[in-house]
Amino acid sequence: MIHSLYAPRQSRQIRLAAAALLLAVTASAPSLATDQSASQKTDARAQLSIGYTILYREADGIPKLKWLLDFKDKTSEMGQLTHDLMSYYQQLADNMKKLSKQYPAMRIDAEAMSPIEAEERKAIGTDQAKDMAPLVGKAGRAFERETLLMFYDALNEQRHLTAVMVPRETSPNLKKFLESTKAQLDQHHAKVGALLNGRYFTH
Repeated sequence: MIHSLYAPRQSRQIRLAAAALLLAVTASAPSLATDQSASQKTDARAQLSIGYTILYREADGIPKLKWLLDFKDKTSEMGQLTHDLMSYYQQLADNMKKLSKQYPAMRIDAEAMSPIEAEERKAIGTDQAKDMAPLVGKAGRAFERETLLMFYDALNEQRHLTAVMVPRETSPNLKKFLESTKAQLDQHHAKVGALLNGRYFTH
């Protein structure tokens, strides 16, 4: 199993790297006023808004790493897989933006974390970005393995996020979106795991 072969990674590492490099993801995104009442924060729809916001910001942020990955030499299989993932996340972000306009119940601009947590994750992203830097970061097999592990962790969190959102969503169309997205994330997660197990870890 993959998780038994490497130390636990910090959560959402792909998004954190994008935030550190481009200031375009969660840490720098606009948030709502912080004087929300406790009842608002625990309201089911408010919680779903946080979930949608997290998913959207990650989907919107990950494709911004494409330029960085393009600078690195990669095997054709790894290159194709990361290309497919970038395309998928771009489509997911575009789809969520359209749905948020069509269905006001889907909010993608909620306050998803406190300012201090955003700063903490941005700092983690800065460290993570060093490993992916075009000239001074990791290269070759080590770079490929680290990058795939970041995708693997991100996909794992996102598929579990959508899983806990599905039973809470009362809109039939949005529930269908979450179920479909969960299935797609599961498929991508399995593909990344298969490549990691088949090429980058000994058995």
